[in-house]
Amino acid sequence: MPNGPASAESVGIEFAHSVGVDGTGKEALETLRRLPAEKVLGNLNMATMSQPGYAGPTIDGRVVVSDPQSAYLSGAGWHVPIMIGTNSLDIGFGFAPNKEALFAPFGEDREKAIAAYDPTGHGDLKAVQYMVAMDRFMVEPARFVAAVFASEGLPAYLYRFSYVAESMRSKWPGAPHATEIPFVFDTVKAKYGADLTADDEKTAQAMLSYWVAFAKTGDPSTGNSPAWPRFSPATNMVMDFTDKGPVAKADPWKARLDVTAAYVSSTAPPAAPKPPSRR
Repeated sequence: MPNGPASAESVGIEFAHSVGVDGTGKEALETLRRLPAEKVLGNLNMATMSQPGYAGPTIDGRVVVSDPQSAYLSGAGWHVPIMIGTNSLDIGFGFAPNKEALFAPFGEDREKAIAAYDPTGHGDLKAVQYMVAMDRFMVEPARFVAAVFASEGLPAYLYRFSYVAESMRSKWPGAPHATEIPFVFDTVKAKYGADLTADDEKTAQAMLSYWVAFAKTGDPSTGNSPAWPRFSPATNMVMDFTDKGPVAKADPWKARLDVTAAYVSSTAPPAAPKPPSRR
């Protein structure tokens, strides 16, 4: 990928060296094939998958012909309605040692970033860093996709899942990654068992209704209230599934996401070759 390794081969060579295989012949290949799964996986997880030694998708011109951003911007994606969103405490990995290092990459927008993420200057470093990383890794990419679809005149619906099951509210300050899944598929009883509350079930039924309506008609508002407005960069509306129920509103995180979007644009690699259109 554009910001990744030069090639999958280079990643393979690096991995081979890490397990003590330096040759390039048949014997080296056989040695690699005899490695146990535990050795190959190592400490691979969501936090380490972007570190050197793991390839991931690699643009080869045949199977993977472009990075997703270039594909969307070129209009090569499917021209269909889209529903996309993230959670209020989604994935975010950050390792800046202090706030100066955290905000330095924003360059000329450094003060805007501080105003958006740490307006008082007294925010906890870990918490502020989590927000910055979460927006860059999850939240702004979702908004970007919704904006691209909307710019093509396609129905795009952006959501934020902020609901926290009542039994977890003393442990989670927000909705962690993937916690919306039992609500979307109405499997909350299997997930929370005896701890399931009436409000949990009510939220699950609301989400299921929106998702089913979208699957049937391409519009999640069909038969549902409140209405879920189509996303537009001009209005920046998001459907927030809160502890008080679904609320359609102008995204209060707009300033955060705007400064993150500007940062991402300024550091984006050259566009990959335009993939074939899929209309």
